[in-house]
Amino acid sequence: MTSLTKWLPVPVSVGVSAFIFALCHLSPGKFVEIFIFGIVLGLVYAQTRNLLAPITMHACWNLGVILLLTFLKMQGYDIQSYVL
Repeated sequence: MTSLTKWLPVPVSVGVSAFIFALCHLSPGKFVEIFIFGIVLGLVYAQTRNLLAPITMHACWNLGVILLLTFLKMQGYDIQSYVL
């Protein structure tokens, strides 16, 4: 995103970065959600100029998903439909 801001306004850079972020996750059914999360992460970085902030947010999000899926699996739910 930092490189993009050299050529594009920050909001456009955030959008392009979020689009690439969503594409890289290779999850077509979740593209919109991942794109929105990418926008949030990009805006946080644009405001803080600290890469640790969005990295921490992403790690916390992933941890929450792992904990939720683990809990659901322990309750007997078939989590395969959520993982793919």
